[in-house]
Amino acid sequence: MIYFKQYGEMRTGTNYLKRLIELNFKHVTVFGSVLGWKHGMYDLNNGVDDTADHYEWVKNKTKNGSVYSVDNHKLPYSAEQLNNIIPKLNYLISIKNPHAFIVSYKKFRFPNKTLHDSVIINLCKRYNDKYSRWLEFSKQHMDKCIIVPYETMLMNYTHVIFNIEQKYNLERNNSKYIDEKSPVNASTDHGLLIDKKTKFNKEYYIERRYLNDLTKDHISIIDDNINASMVDEIYKCGL
Repeated sequence: MIYFKQYGEMRTGTNYLKRLIELNFKHVTVFGSVLGWKHGMYDLNNGVDDTADHYEWVKNKTKNGSVYSVDNHKLPYSAEQLNNIIPKLNYLISIKNPHAFIVSYKKFRFPNKTLHDSVIINLCKRYNDKYSRWLEFSKQHMDKCIIVPYETMLMNYTHVIFNIEQKYNLERNNSKYIDEKSPVNASTDHGLLIDKKTKFNKEYYIERRYLNDLTKDHISIIDDNINASMVDEIYKCGL
């Protein structure tokens, strides 16, 4: 079994990537809310201790002999099993263009509210902080890490899947790669929720139509507050 731990900001395609891997490969497990929160660098998800490791996470999430996920579901793994898995972990880091991330986050978290300047600034800071950490993490674990830009998945998912297959020597489920054409919604490690009634509109992101949902002032604020050189470096390190 090949084990992956996911990282990436909210609304950056983590569930879509998980779906692609599980559709296309045998003997893989992709952990989202196991062994730490996938949307943050804090393995204990307490917003304070950024030195915590996976072993400490297992210890803190074990209660009465059972281990619980970040969202407090009882897991089908014992503490001993997870501790044995930890040294074998590989890492998937998802990233999305910061403008697209902020538009998507706004639609997801507060669709009917005004996007205030202070919210944009705070989201930019959060994005900078998390991806600076993930970039450094990927440099320290190059043999185990792969960075997956959301835009690359949408434009050429076979390129992403092929590179993951080659890097981790995965076994295919089918001779040809399979895409998920429906929206992959929020999920837990108990399963992904797929909206089979709707076809996902990739062009919204590929053609950068999301910029139409930002004012010129919003775009300027994002540009002024995002660490552009850091973002450029991550994309150069990605697929």
